[in-house]
Amino acid sequence: MGSMTLDIQPELFNTPLEAGMRAVIVLDAFAPHAFDLKNLSLLDFYVVHVGDIEADTQGPESLHPPVEARKGEFFVRRRLVEEGLALMERAFLLDKVADENGLTFRARNVAAAMVDLMESPYNLRLREASHWIAQCAEKEGHDAFFARLESGVGRWSHEVAGEVPS
Repeated sequence: MGSMTLDIQPELFNTPLEAGMRAVIVLDAFAPHAFDLKNLSLLDFYVVHVGDIEADTQGPESLHPPVEARKGEFFVRRRLVEEGLALMERAFLLDKVADENGLTFRARNVAAAMVDLMESPYNLRLREASHWIAQCAEKEGHDAFFARLESGVGRWSHEVAGEVPS
C-alpha cells in the first residue's frame, strides 16, 4: 500500500501568526513600553506602511507597496492584531498588563532573542522600520505621535467610507 502525502502549505499571510510576530518585533523595538490594542493596531499598520509616516523624509521605505487599497486595510486589522497578541501571549513572548490605562501588552525579555533569530530580508526591514518608528515616537512624545497616526487614519475614514471627519 502506497501512502499518499499532501503538500499542504500553511496560511501565513494575514493570519494571527503574522500579526503576532509583527507585534513582537514592534514591542521589542519599543521596550519596555506597553501599548493597548488600539495603538498596537496603528503600529501594525504603520510598520509595514512606514513611508506613510510624515515625520522624517529620511525614514525607511514601506515594506508593502503604496496601493490605494491599503487605506481600507487598517479597518480590518484590529481583530487580526487582537488574535495575534493572544497567540504571542500563549507563546510567552508578550505579557498582558492590566493597569490604570486598561489592558496593555509588553514584550517579555525572551522576545528579543526570538526577534534576533528572524533574519529574513523582510524581517530585517520590519525590524528597521520598527526601530525607526520607536525613535520617532520618542522624539515627538508618545501621546503626540499616536495622535498624529490616528489623525492619518481619521482622514482615511472620509476616503474609505465617505464619512466627514469631525
